[in-house]
Amino acid sequence: MLTDRQLHLLNVIVEDFVDSGSPIGSKKLIEQHNLNVSPATIRAEMKRLEDHGLIEKMHSSSGRIPSEAGYKFYVEALQKEFPYEEHFFSDQTNFVDFRMLAKEIAMDTQYLSIATTTEIDKRSISQIHLTYLTPTNLVLIIVYENGNVEHQQISWQVRLTRQEIERMNNYLNQNLLAIIEGNIHFDVNHQGFKQLPLTHLKSEIVKKAQTTSHAIYFEGREYLYELIDSDNVQAVKETLKFIDSDNLPAVLSNLESNNIQVTLGQEIDKNLQGISIVTTPIHLNKVNGKIAVIGPTQMSYRKVFNKLASIHHLL
Repeated sequence: MLTDRQLHLLNVIVEDFVDSGSPIGSKKLIEQHNLNVSPATIRAEMKRLEDHGLIEKMHSSSGRIPSEAGYKFYVEALQKEFPYEEHFFSDQTNFVDFRMLAKEIAMDTQYLSIATTTEIDKRSISQIHLTYLTPTNLVLIIVYENGNVEHQQISWQVRLTRQEIERMNNYLNQNLLAIIEGNIHFDVNHQGFKQLPLTHLKSEIVKKAQTTSHAIYFEGREYLYELIDSDNVQAVKETLKFIDSDNLPAVLSNLESNNIQVTLGQEIDKNLQGISIVTTPIHLNKVNGKIAVIGPTQMSYRKVFNKLASIHHLL
C-alpha cells in the first residue's frame, strides 16, 4: 500500500518520463516540482517505489523510469479520477459519425484512433412455419413482411407427430411479437409441449428477426511510426500487422469494461511489445461502439483519458 506521498511521486515520475523520455532523478523532481522535502527523502521514497517494483533504475543513469507494474498502478488511479459515467449513453442520439469522431480523437491525442461499431436493426416477420425435412430434421420457414422467405434447418433427435408440429406452429405464430421482443417465457411442461424444441426455436426466430452490421474506422495511421523507438522496426511491423488483421474487431470487443481501460500489447500477443491500447465503450440507440487509442507504453495517458472522458460532448 503506497502512502499519499509515494503515490504522488509515482504519478510525477510517470508523467515527467512521458513528457521527456529521459530517466527521472531526485534532483530533477525537486527542481521542477518544488517538492517541500529534502533530496534524501525523495531518494528514500524512490527506493521504496523501486522495492515495490513500480519504477526501475537505468544502467546508464541514476534516474528511474516507470516499470510495467508502475504504469498499471498509475492507470488504475486515473480510472478512479475519470470514472465511466452514464451520460455516455444516449437514447436520443440516432446518428454518430464515428469516422469523424475517430479523426478528432487522433488529431487531439496524436495517436492512432480506431472506432468500431455494431448496429442492430429489427426485421418484421409476418409468419413462421415449422415442417419435417427428415424424421430427425425440421425446417423453420421465416416469412418477412417484405415478402422475403428464409429457411433454417434444425436437427432434433426426438421425432414429433404432425399434430405436435401443428400445435407448435399455432403457438409460435400467436406469440410471434412477444418472442421477438423478448416478452415471453416458455414453461414447456406447463404448456404441455414437454420435449418440443420451443426454446431453440425461440432463439432462431430472434436471430432471424434482426440484422447486424459492423464497421471499423482508422484515423491517425501516420502516428504509428512514432509509436515505438525508431530502432525497434520489428515492433512497428507487429503493430501494423495487428491493426490490419481481420480479428482486430473481435480483439477490441473482448476488451470489455465499463471503464476507460488500458491494455498492454503483450497482454494480447507476446509480439506486441511497447504499445498500449486505451479503450472505452459507447452505447447509443441501436448502436454499440468502441473507441480505441493505440500508442506507446510511454503514452500520455492523462491526455488520452481526458479526451475519451469528453466523448459525450462530441455526440
